[in-house]
Amino acid sequence: MRCLVYLLFFFAAAQAAQATRAFTVMVYNPDNLVGVDGRTASEEYLPRRYTRAHLITKMNNIVQVAQQVEPERGPDIILFQEFERDLQAGHYTYDYDGMLRRYADTRVEDMLGQEFTPEIGQIPIEGMLLKTFSDRGLKGYHVVSADDAILPDARHAITHLNVIFTRFPVGIIHTYLLPGAPAMMEVQVEVEGYPLYLFNVDWAPGPTSRDAEALRVKAAEILRARLEEIFSVNPNADIILAGDFNCFYDQRFRYAWPRTALHDVLKVRGDELLLRHSSDYLYNLWYELPAADRGSEIFSEGWGSFMQMIVSRGLYDFRGIQYVDNSFQVAAYEKLNAREDGTPYAWNFHGTGSGFSTHFPLVAHFTTVRNNRADEFLQLPEHDRPELERSMHAFSQ
Repeated sequence: MRCLVYLLFFFAAAQAAQATRAFTVMVYNPDNLVGVDGRTASEEYLPRRYTRAHLITKMNNIVQVAQQVEPERGPDIILFQEFERDLQAGHYTYDYDGMLRRYADTRVEDMLGQEFTPEIGQIPIEGMLLKTFSDRGLKGYHVVSADDAILPDARHAITHLNVIFTRFPVGIIHTYLLPGAPAMMEVQVEVEGYPLYLFNVDWAPGPTSRDAEALRVKAAEILRARLEEIFSVNPNADIILAGDFNCFYDQRFRYAWPRTALHDVLKVRGDELLLRHSSDYLYNLWYELPAADRGSEIFSEGWGSFMQMIVSRGLYDFRGIQYVDNSFQVAAYEKLNAREDGTPYAWNFHGTGSGFSTHFPLVAHFTTVRNNRADEFLQLPEHDRPELERSMHAFSQ
């Protein structure tokens, strides 16, 4: 009888282990991914310099990074920034799955080569990238784009678009207009029955500009208001905020400005332990790395940390989705997207193009948990609390 009990226990444990779902999230700004119909707001991407061969190179390089992050299949969730949006009517109701079926027997190289037609030129750039992913064996993605192209002409000055690729079923989608920046995306996906909120942002550029910070503050106020709505229903909601925030993770401490978007409005901190006590605080995953390793791009002869991934309290409890502690990393790969000196291998137009982006992607790992305990949290040692965060806390009092 005792052996039978043990067997049942181990069988149940094995079943529980199988029921969990591990997945990877990547955030990536490939630096202005542009289509090839010749209609572009970017002078350097006009047809006289930017050809279909350049586009193939750029998309192949994006796929190579995704394959390096998650061999063979790519990350389950990718939050992209800086896709140049197409203002053609009907663009954001595009049938991506139908496009893949129609061109299932045609390689993307042929679509952009000998079999190119004006109709292929009308495919949204995220659709062309999806086709490239599919041709390289990275399949099963749903595509979600921020939808503000049908708005008045004043928005046409905002040329970039945030896009999400996800293998998980997509639920609610919201688009939020931000001042001086591409529209922010909110996408709720379902991971093994659990809701995960994704916010994809690309804030106003200019990390050292107080005027730009004022725009980022307004964007953060819009985002914080939405977070408060979510937390009022579920203080332990599972939320990831990611993208190109165009400011340093320690902006408040670095410039000593009276009000900053991340620290003062969004209440982003570098102390995981604060998450146990209140849903008010968010945690910036840059603090998982030693200070010397915090950098996603070169800025003013030093490292910037404009690409960021920020998480909520719910990703530390034992219900729903959980962050795999200390799994955060910069996706910099020598001889691929990183030069010998460790800096990003930026895109260039030489020949048929080469390089990747001025920004390194960021990656983190997550898993579902079946304990259903929102009152229990990951065990975190006190020494994880960074010195810089203590200084920032004292400074803000």
